[in-house]
Amino acid sequence: MMEWNRPRSVRQIGSVPGRERIYVEDYVMRFAKRLAAKQSDNEKAAMLLGNQYHYNGQKIVQISGIVEIPQFARRNSPVLSPQSWDSVYTEIKENFTDLDIVGWFYTARDFDRQDAGKLLEIHKANFQHRDKVLYILDEKEQEDGMFLYHMGNFERQQGYYIYYEKNPEMLYYMEKESKRHVHLVEQEDDRVIRNIRGIMEEKEKVKQQKNREKRTGHGLGVVAALAILLLGASTLRSQTTLTQLKNQLGDLKEAATQSRQEDKTVVETLNGKVYTKPPVTVSGGAVSGAAGQETQQGTVAK
Repeated sequence: MMEWNRPRSVRQIGSVPGRERIYVEDYVMRFAKRLAAKQSDNEKAAMLLGNQYHYNGQKIVQISGIVEIPQFARRNSPVLSPQSWDSVYTEIKENFTDLDIVGWFYTARDFDRQDAGKLLEIHKANFQHRDKVLYILDEKEQEDGMFLYHMGNFERQQGYYIYYEKNPEMLYYMEKESKRHVHLVEQEDDRVIRNIRGIMEEKEKVKQQKNREKRTGHGLGVVAALAILLLGASTLRSQTTLTQLKNQLGDLKEAATQSRQEDKTVVETLNGKVYTKPPVTVSGGAVSGAAGQETQQGTVAK
């Protein structure tokens, strides 16, 4: 057991009776609150890293690191998957030295006190040495609490300490996670933008199709109207032509009638007797060249 050096800058939260003390570094608290605030899933969890000490008959748990548990909300059972454990241990090895798992952190968007049984089941299933800390943060209600495992149950601690020290390892991890989060957000933004662009393009296609249909319908309407006009004009012309034809036929009929009347033999009636005029005859057709006169001799019967 290492010797414990009490942090110089400490702030007490609540009252701390008994012989158990929990000290949490400020960067750890900040990361936990950030994790709770940005949660995209209903639940998020992380491993609390630090050391345990015995000092003047007191049990001291000092927490100076935190590592998010990946895919926590998608677990199929209380037992964390081997992939989740591998990821946690990889982060610990790469970012933190001389720190052990001393507890875990839990937050939920819709936290219910009745979920305590579920958290107790997770605690028992994943920690062989169950004397670990559970830190719960209810972001919605802005409440938090520290719990210690005793005799098969969680006991809420009345208070704890926040201390302030240089913590380059935690600061580096926070910066790295922030960059990773920004990258993930950018990827998500790109995906959203692509989806929006696709939706807009689809709407534009539908709009263009509707415009084409409108133009086609308008064109068909114009063609139909023109056809009606042409048909009407043709009908009108046909009626006019028919009328003209009837008039012409009437004129021809009248002319034919007159012609037939003119072709009939002329009859004169004198004193009850009927005589037909003989046709006029020309004798010889003598023409005098000097006088230029034409002499016509004929006899009309009286």
